[in-house]
This record gives sequence, C-alpha cells and structure tokens, in this order.
Amino acid sequence: MKEDRLNKYHCCATCIHFLAGKEDGQVVTKCKRLGYYTKSNYQFNCWEPKPRIRQILENKN
Repeated sequence: MKEDRLNKYHCCATCIHFLAGKEDGQVVTKCKRLGYYTKSNYQFNCWEPKPRIRQILENKN
C-alpha cells in the first residue's frame, strides 16, 4: 500500500529541490540541487519529499 502512495507522489513537483521561475519571459522548472531543467512529472532517485508530502506518506499507513 505504501508503495502505491510513493508512486503517486514521487515526482519532481513534490520535491524540496523543485523550482519554478521565469527565464527570458518563459516559465521554467528546474532542480536546484542538480541544476537541471526538469518537468513536474519527472522522477529521479534523489527525490526528497516536501514536508507536506512526507507527512501524507507517513500518516497513511
């Protein structure tokens, strides 16, 4: 059951390192840890969930 929730929430948009901002008038999303451009639905092994997401994962056993 926990694995299903992890798969549901594991993406760049729920990571503490995910940044969204503007560059040259365009909205860009970036990983501040890796320095790469990314998309909100991408998944990487370095994922560190935001506190709100961590709480959801821990509370729903």
